[in-house]
Amino acid sequence: MYRQSLAISAMDDQTISIYNKDAESIATLHNTLIPEQIYQLIDTYFIKDEATADIGCGIGRDTAWLKQQGYPVIGIDASSGMLTQANNSHSDIKFIEDYLPELKLLKDSSFNNILCSAVLMHLSPEALPIACSRLISLLKEGGRLIISFRGSSSDDKRENGKLYESIDPSILRDYFLQQGCTIQLHESEVEESRQLTWHNLVIKK
Repeated sequence: MYRQSLAISAMDDQTISIYNKDAESIATLHNTLIPEQIYQLIDTYFIKDEATADIGCGIGRDTAWLKQQGYPVIGIDASSGMLTQANNSHSDIKFIEDYLPELKLLKDSSFNNILCSAVLMHLSPEALPIACSRLISLLKEGGRLIISFRGSSSDDKRENGKLYESIDPSILRDYFLQQGCTIQLHESEVEESRQLTWHNLVIKK
């Protein structure tokens, strides 16, 4: 079903272009932001030592952390510029350039664990359910998906040119429930340093 909708649903091109152009400066910023809460959720909910994907891996910060914790992990991102940063810093990890919502280079039922942090808000509203369906299809039965996202702090949903769509976490939660998944956690947290509200969901297939 999701493949039929790709003509109208895609990762935001302007956002990818900015990540490519500003990859080095974005890498400098991201290296100062350690997502401690996400790491705690991984420790609590991911299946230890099993196949893991970091979708929207950016510079590979979280991918490298996952590897250090013993997870067999690959990183996937839509930005070639960010992946250059990732490969330069973590040459021992496999990184792939691929795009939500299709993620056509990945096979169904390939992963026990998927991290998708700070990605979904860069998709159009039409692409969001398609992307969620694809994420579910990539999980093995009983697999875990951690999603983290935030909205925009600007009225036009653009911050430095990058798209930050508003996502209603309750609608997202209900979508996964309708697909037969279990919601193991739904929480919100405020990032004090930037005064941004993040929404975290842990989903079990």
